[in-house]
Amino acid sequence: MITGCRKPVTGYLQDEIDSISLLYAPDKREAVFEAGIYSKGKKMILKGETDLPQAREAVIRMLDERKISFIDSMSLIPDYELIDKPWGIINVSVSIMRSFPSYSSEQVSQTLMGTPVRILKNEKGWFFIQSPDYYLGWVDNDAIQTLSDEDFNEWKNSPRLFYLKKTGEVFGDPSSGSVISDIVAGCIVAVTGQQGKFFRVQMPDGREGYLPANEAVNLDDWLDSTDPVPENLRKTAESLMGIPYWWGGTSVKGCDCSGFVKTVYYLNGIILARDASLQYRHGIMMTADAWPDSLIIGDLLFFGRTVDGNPRATHVGMYIGDSEYIHCAGMVRVNSLDSARGNFSRSRLNTFLGARRIAGTESGRGTQRVSEHNWYR
Repeated sequence: MITGCRKPVTGYLQDEIDSISLLYAPDKREAVFEAGIYSKGKKMILKGETDLPQAREAVIRMLDERKISFIDSMSLIPDYELIDKPWGIINVSVSIMRSFPSYSSEQVSQTLMGTPVRILKNEKGWFFIQSPDYYLGWVDNDAIQTLSDEDFNEWKNSPRLFYLKKTGEVFGDPSSGSVISDIVAGCIVAVTGQQGKFFRVQMPDGREGYLPANEAVNLDDWLDSTDPVPENLRKTAESLMGIPYWWGGTSVKGCDCSGFVKTVYYLNGIILARDASLQYRHGIMMTADAWPDSLIIGDLLFFGRTVDGNPRATHVGMYIGDSEYIHCAGMVRVNSLDSARGNFSRSRLNTFLGARRIAGTESGRGTQRVSEHNWYR
């Protein structure tokens, strides 16, 4: 952000801007806010970018109230002069979100086919996107079908299917068994008709194929009927036993610890925050001494360390009853915090921070029902 002879002003103005950043964008994994006030000769320049109009307005209002004369060079993304289609639908079964626009960059998350995303930037064959859990990352342009506001609203009102089976195929011709794409649990595709025991479907990028009718359900029916009750959560979690650990994974192809519980809850209609440290901020707080008598199936158990009195969650699992929890560590597995059990984990007991209850939590950021997320319908 510093170019030429511009120098940052390190006094109270930057402190004020940093305070606004903490208010509107407390975590840079979920929001873009980079702003600084610089001097160039006798001129003051506000420079940076954000995807939060209200945050930019707050900075400008603060400077105006202090009667600071400045040049406004702070940009709002997406820039609609550069991006005329600010929405996207993922068109591969599982797309990889990266920390930078490069194939060699770290994977930070995944998004499934049919997932709606915001497109914030376009750079050298990559889109900088925000997924429905508000997480930010870069995705290869080929993995996204871009949409205008009008097209996006049309997609939200179209008949679609929610894929239920763990893994499967979309067939180009059901009689010959030719395949046009793989598909995994949680993917969403448009439905254009039915032929015998198959749905006729359309992928986000326009490819057409056929999906076995017993493997998918009407999306609206699923949104209205899915119920994240304890037994449903446990059944879903146990169906993923043995899936390998994959840093940045949030799908049945592979997952990390937070990606695992996120997948379990998503398949039961709830969008959790992406990372363990983010998930720890949401839900009803249960202290460590609540284990096990006060816990119910579906509670999230957090592990980590306490630094200067502040707990830092680095691992998460889900309680499944009888002192056991299921989590992804090497693979999806079941362990216990009861030292009398054969699957007892001393290291997890020593780092147990407490739990968060999602059941009974109001739908909103971090614990949002898919049915109430306005990116889906």
